[in-house]
Amino acid sequence: MSDTPLTPSPPAASLLCAELLQAHELRLRIDPAQLGFASTAELVQEPFSWIGQQRAQAAAEFGLAMDPPDYHLFVLGEEGSGRTSLLRQAMQAEAQRRPAAQDIAFVHNFAVPERPQALRLPAGQGRSLRRRIEAMVDKLPEQLDKAVQQAQHRSQIEQLYNQARQAEEAAFGTLHDWAQGAGLRIRREEGQLVVESQDSGPAGPGDAGCPDAGQPAADAPAALTAAERLQEPSAANNDQLTPALQSDSQPPADTEADLALLLSPGEGAEQEGEDGADAPNATAPAGDLEYQLRVQLAQFRGLVRQAQMARDAALNLFYQSLATPLWQAASAQVLDGLTPSAEHGATLQRWLSQMQAEWLKNMALWVPGSIAQDADALLDQTDSIEGEGESQDARDDARALLEAKRKALRALSQLNLIVDHHGEAHAPVVLEDQPSLRNLFGTIDPPEDDERRSDFSCIRAGSVLRADGGFLMLHLRDLLGDEDSWQALRRVLRTRQLRIEDAHAAQGPSSSGAMLPELLALNFKLVLVGSEEAYYQLQESDPDMARRFRVKVDFADQFQASLATYRATAALMAQRCKLYQMPHCDAGAVARLLEQSHREADDQQRQSGRLNQLEALLLESAQRARQSGQPSGQHRLVQAADVEAALAAQRLRHNAMEQDLHAAITDGEHLISFAGSQVGQINGMSQIDTGDHRFGLPVRISARTHAGQEGVMNIEREVAMSGPIHDKGVLILQGYLTALFGHLAPLALNASVVFEQEYSGVEGDSASCAELYALLSSLSGMPLRQSIGVTGALNQHGEVLPVGGLNEKIEGWFDLCAAQGLDGSHGVLIPARNQRHLMLAERVVQAVEAGQFHVYTAEHVGQGLALLTGQCELPANAAHPVEEAQRLPIAVLQAAEATLLQYRLACQRADAARPRAQRARQRQMPKPVKRPPLD
Repeated sequence: MSDTPLTPSPPAASLLCAELLQAHELRLRIDPAQLGFASTAELVQEPFSWIGQQRAQAAAEFGLAMDPPDYHLFVLGEEGSGRTSLLRQAMQAEAQRRPAAQDIAFVHNFAVPERPQALRLPAGQGRSLRRRIEAMVDKLPEQLDKAVQQAQHRSQIEQLYNQARQAEEAAFGTLHDWAQGAGLRIRREEGQLVVESQDSGPAGPGDAGCPDAGQPAADAPAALTAAERLQEPSAANNDQLTPALQSDSQPPADTEADLALLLSPGEGAEQEGEDGADAPNATAPAGDLEYQLRVQLAQFRGLVRQAQMARDAALNLFYQSLATPLWQAASAQVLDGLTPSAEHGATLQRWLSQMQAEWLKNMALWVPGSIAQDADALLDQTDSIEGEGESQDARDDARALLEAKRKALRALSQLNLIVDHHGEAHAPVVLEDQPSLRNLFGTIDPPEDDERRSDFSCIRAGSVLRADGGFLMLHLRDLLGDEDSWQALRRVLRTRQLRIEDAHAAQGPSSSGAMLPELLALNFKLVLVGSEEAYYQLQESDPDMARRFRVKVDFADQFQASLATYRATAALMAQRCKLYQMPHCDAGAVARLLEQSHREADDQQRQSGRLNQLEALLLESAQRARQSGQPSGQHRLVQAADVEAALAAQRLRHNAMEQDLHAAITDGEHLISFAGSQVGQINGMSQIDTGDHRFGLPVRISARTHAGQEGVMNIEREVAMSGPIHDKGVLILQGYLTALFGHLAPLALNASVVFEQEYSGVEGDSASCAELYALLSSLSGMPLRQSIGVTGALNQHGEVLPVGGLNEKIEGWFDLCAAQGLDGSHGVLIPARNQRHLMLAERVVQAVEAGQFHVYTAEHVGQGLALLTGQCELPANAAHPVEEAQRLPIAVLQAAEATLLQYRLACQRADAARPRAQRARQRQMPKPVKRPPLD
C-alpha cells in the first residue's frame, strides 16, 4: 500500500468554519401581546382541553364509544401529562350519553342458604324495594293483630283455648275420681297437685301406699314437672301463643316412654323404706298403689299434652289462614311499579314466595302481642304449671330465644343492596386508587362476633361492580405488585363474569358452609393507565391480556406549539388559579410560563406535555404574588418577575450537588482549564440528572497516541465504567478515523482516550466529537482551545449529530467560565442540528449580547476542529462541495499523517529487529481452520 500523503497540496476551496449564533437565536421569546388576553381571569370559563394531544383524544373517544368486548383502553404517557384528568373528563362525557346503570342486590336463598341470589333492578328501584321489604316485615304483624281483634276471630281463638282447658279439666276429673276410689284425695294447691289420705288426719308413716299427709305426692312433682314443661313455652312468652307455632317444636314423647320413666323408684319410696323398717309387711301393697298412681299421672299428662297439641295445631292453621291474604296483598304492593327484567323479575317473585312460606311456617315469631297476653291469661287459669318464680324465669328465657329467632328471620328477609345508583341519571365513572383484591372485586365480610359464619348480608361490592354499565379507571403500577388482583382482573376481562368470593372460605371448613354467591355478568369499560415501557412489556409477556386492550391512547411527551395551544395552556392555568384560590396571572407571566414549557421540552417549536411541572411553577409563582400583595390585602396579578423568582427558588432548593461539583472545579480539585491551548486535551460537556434537577458539568477528555497495532483503546470500557452507547460512540470514532487515513491502513497506532477524574461511569455518545478532536490533536500536535466547551455525537462520515441536555450543559459551562471571569474568549461548540433546542437562561443570552460569551454550531467535525485549532478560514462556496478529507483543516491532517507514517516506520523497525528464526516460525504456523457457525 502506498504511503503517499493524503493532502500533498492545499485544496482550492477554503475550509468551512463553525457558525456563530446571535443572541436572539439562543431562546424563544413569546410576546404577551400575541396571547389575546390581559389576565387568566378572562379564561376561567374555557374548558380544559386536550392540549396538543389530538391523537390521544381521537383514540380515547373512539375506545370509550365502542360497545363490543375487549375494546378496553390502555393509556400511555408520562406522569403529569394530564392523562388521568383528561381521560376522566372523556369518561364523564361519554357517561352522560349512556343511561344509568342497574342496582345490584343479593337476597337470602331460603332453599339453599349458602347460594345467595342476585337481583338487578333499574337505577333507584333497589333502594325502593329495600324500603318496601322493610315496611312489609314491620307492618304485617300489625295487620295480623288488627285482623285478630275482630270479634269473630277472637271468639274462635277463645273457643280453641276453652276446648283445650275443658279437655284438661276432664283429664283432671278422671284422675280425681281414680284417687277417690284408691282412698286418696288429690287437690290443687299453689300450682302443685297434693295427694292426701281420705282420713280426717294426715296419713302417718304406717299408712301403706300413701305419701305423708299434707305433703305433695312423691311422684306428683315428677309428673307435673313433665306436664309443666309441656305448657311452658305458651305460658312463658307474652309475644307468642303456643310452642306448636315454632318451627323447631318436637312431637311429645310417647306415653309408654313416660310411663317407663315413672316406673323408676322414687325418692319418697326410698325414704319410706328407711323409716318403716318396723313394718316389713307394708312393702308389697305400697308398691302396687304407687305403680297405679304413676300410671294415672302419666295418663293425665298425656291427655293434657294431646289437648294442647290439638289446640296449637288449630291455632297455627287459623293464623296462617289470616296471614296468607295479608302476605299476598303486601307482596303485590312490593312489586307495584318495579320494572326488573324478566329474568330478575322471576327471581324476585320466587324469593318473595320463599319468604312467605318461611314466615308462615314460623308463625310464633310474629304472632300479635295482644293475643299472646290473652294466651298467658288463659294458661294461668289452669293449675298445670309449677311455681310462679320458676315459670317467670322460663318465660323470660323463652322470650329471649324467640326474640333472637325473630331478629334472625327478619334479617334473612331483607335486601342487601350492594350497588345503589339512586339519583344517578347517567352511567357510572369509577376511579380506583387502591385496587386490592377486596376493593376491586368485593368480598364477604363475616360478622365480628363470628368470623366463620357468613350469609348474604355480608356480601360487599367492589369497584368492578360499581362500574358495571359504565367506566373504571385503574393505574397499572398499583396492580403489578398484587399478583392475586392482577390474575383476578385477567379472569374477569376474559369471562366478563364475577363471583364475589368468601375471603375466609380458604381458611378451612365453616360451620355454615362457604358462601358461593350467584355469578354476575359484567359489562364495563376499563381504562388502564401505564407507561410506555409497561405497555410494550405487557404486549410481550402477556399477549392474552394485551389483546383485551385494543385501543391505545398515546399521550405525547411534546407537541407542536401554536397560538391555540398557548391559549389552551393559559385556560388550564386559569382553572388551576380558581381551583386553588390563587391570584391570576397577567399576560407577561403566562408568556414566561409558556417559555418555560418550551425549556422543559428543550425545543423552540414544541411544548412539553408534562403539565404538572408547569402547574407547580404556576402555584409557586402565585404564592409569591400573594405574599407580596398590596397593603389593602388585595392580591395583585402574578407577573413575569414572580415566575423568574419561583424558578430561581426551585433551582436553589435542588442544586446542592451542582454547587458542590462546581466548587470542586473552581477550587482546583477537578482539573479543568478555561484558557489557553493544550495538545490532546479538550473540555467536554456532560449532564447529570438527579431526578429532580438537571445540571451541566464539564469534564476533561485527554488522548495519548503512540506506535502500535492495538488501535484506539477506551479506558472507561476497559475498566467497565462505560455504557454500551458510549462504547458504540468510540467504535464509530475509530471507524471514521480509519476511513480518514485509509491509505495508511492498517494503522500502526495505539491510542488511549479517557475522561479524567470521572469515577462514577460514563454513558452516552455526546462526547465522541470531543474524543475525536483530542485524538487528532494528539496525532498532529496541534493544540486545542481550552476556553471552548464541546459536545456532539459523531457518525462514520464525520457529521455532527444532535445530543440531549444541551441547555444544562451550556449553562453549566457558562457558570464556571463566569466564575473564572469572562474575557470574550469563552464559548461552546454544539451540533448545528441542536440549534432549535436552545432555550438558554437569560444570563447566558445577555453575556452573548455583550460579546463575552459565544455559541458556535458545527455540521461537520471539520468545522469544530478548525475552530478549536485556530485554522478556521472563510466558509467555502456551498455550490462546490469539497472532498471528505478536505473538510478538515489541512495543517492538522498533514501533521497527523506525518505522525502516523512515523508510527509505521517505528513498527517496521521493531519488526525487523526481531530474530529471523522467530519471524520464520510465525510464517510456518498453521492458520486456524474456519468452521461453519453454530446453528
